[in-house]
Amino acid sequence: MRVINFLPDDYLQRRSDRQANLVCLGLAGASVVLLALVTAYTYWNALGTAAERADVDRRYAEASRQIDQLKALEEHKAGLLHKVDLSAALLERVPRSYVLARLANYLPPHTSLTMLTMRVEEVDVPKPRDASGAAPPKGKDEPVKVKQVKFRLEGLAQTDIEVAEFITRLNADPLFADLDLMFSEEFAYEDAATMRRFQLTLRLSPKAEQILETASAPTAIKPDKGKGAS
Repeated sequence: MRVINFLPDDYLQRRSDRQANLVCLGLAGASVVLLALVTAYTYWNALGTAAERADVDRRYAEASRQIDQLKALEEHKAGLLHKVDLSAALLERVPRSYVLARLANYLPPHTSLTMLTMRVEEVDVPKPRDASGAAPPKGKDEPVKVKQVKFRLEGLAQTDIEVAEFITRLNADPLFADLDLMFSEEFAYEDAATMRRFQLTLRLSPKAEQILETASAPTAIKPDKGKGAS
């Protein structure tokens, strides 16, 4: 029996098109929702990463601050140890006031000190002989390090004669060693008078303790008559 179709010829085609459009709309909506979820997840992770980075930066800054404080403490400690080392070295061998008095007593008339600095240096010296006086065997005569006190003094004098006299007196004192004149130059003083500015370096003798045990305090040098010490 023949079936008679009363539907329009394009009805089925339009229905297929509508179904295809609905499927496409559903897929597009699902894609938009999935994209939104992915974007939200990425943004959430970005917020968490930013928070972790801020925390890491904060901890890094705190660690840097603590390191700077530790470095400052180490430098302060090194400075204190240097001062203690310097003071101990001087006190063990000779009082600082005695050294200053000795240097001042050796100043000729019209000569004055303007600066005096001192520091402890490690120097290499030959290994001392044993009690029998025999030299150490070959290959075992390596130098040993000892701490010595070095002074640097600056002063003013009227002429080079006073500077030479001061150097002569210091060289004659066994308490000092390795004296060296760094410079001696003309210097315009406050009242426009020409003077000599000089700088000396010297060391405290390694035998300072023995010298002080056997020597008496230096006698003050009296200025010439008619001249006053500056």
